[in-house]
Amino acid sequence: MSSLTYSRPALFIGDKEVISFSSIQYTDSGKNQASSLNVSLSDPDLRKAALLNKEVVFYLNYGSEDTVPFFRGRIKQLNPTDFKLQFTAYDVRSLLTGRESLPLSLTDKDNYDGHTLSQFLYAYIDEYINVKETIIGLDFLNETNPTVSLSGQRTKKTDPMKLIRKSLPKNSTNLNDIKRHRLSIIDDGVKSNICFVRDQSIDSAGVLFTYSDGIKKLTVKKRESPNLLATNVDNTNVVYKHNNLATGVVAGKIEGKFDYPDEAMQEAFIQSTLAETSAEITLDTTKGHYLNIGNVVTVSTPDYPEINGKHRIVSKQVTSSVNNISCKLQLAKESPQLSEYLSSS
Repeated sequence: MSSLTYSRPALFIGDKEVISFSSIQYTDSGKNQASSLNVSLSDPDLRKAALLNKEVVFYLNYGSEDTVPFFRGRIKQLNPTDFKLQFTAYDVRSLLTGRESLPLSLTDKDNYDGHTLSQFLYAYIDEYINVKETIIGLDFLNETNPTVSLSGQRTKKTDPMKLIRKSLPKNSTNLNDIKRHRLSIIDDGVKSNICFVRDQSIDSAGVLFTYSDGIKKLTVKKRESPNLLATNVDNTNVVYKHNNLATGVVAGKIEGKFDYPDEAMQEAFIQSTLAETSAEITLDTTKGHYLNIGNVVTVSTPDYPEINGKHRIVSKQVTSSVNNISCKLQLAKESPQLSEYLSSS
């Protein structure tokens, strides 16, 4: 971080500002999971305090004073020692999953038939979470596009977040400018409000990252791509071999549900073609701290010309210490257009 860049991170536990922290690490791994804040500090008074479930508010204040928190959540894990205290806080999405949530069984008697995904969330949170106070704000809760109905949904055991992940609308063709839905958070300065958002359009310009503007370090990890994919469609085994298995057999599964074997074969071709250029790309940057999961960025580097172009952010990690603030963005390369697939096939 440049010494000329303003930065004064601020951490609050309850209504008390904590100035004794040595490091703070924010992580948003995407995939519709709660973001976390890992804090290491030395404060004898806090080590004796009852901190579990206390609200934590963190202002990054990178470049200017933040008007709303960078992170708001509640302490769920503590690790005190003789010399320091470490704790982990999670945002309000953690209340919709795992041990923090009420197990759901959707049966013919008890279900959410007639509810959209948004209406289900509103009803669940209003009845089981916001009982004595507003913990999860609903002021910005919206419908997905397209709207999803929970009519007919049956399951023996699940939690709200699993039901959300299962029900979020998906592109039926998995081809053109795939925009995934996420359950996101908007902080209004008082509380964390949940809402549904879609990935930013690939037509967006995207913030430019180069070695002279933003990139401190870039790593690219190529992954082995499946070329023998299989699934079952209406009791018929469907097997797809990509490029005649020229690089040897790497088995995989054709993802999705299909009405006809031909649909599964086309999807297998798409998955295999995408995987050929798939890579784990990580940027260690001097900017982009406030970008969101799903935002589009543009990368330009002479070291890896094959990754130049537009990418979407799939995870983010921001670390603040006494003398430094760092930001790491993990990216996913955007897919070609449908016409390119059809011409190549």
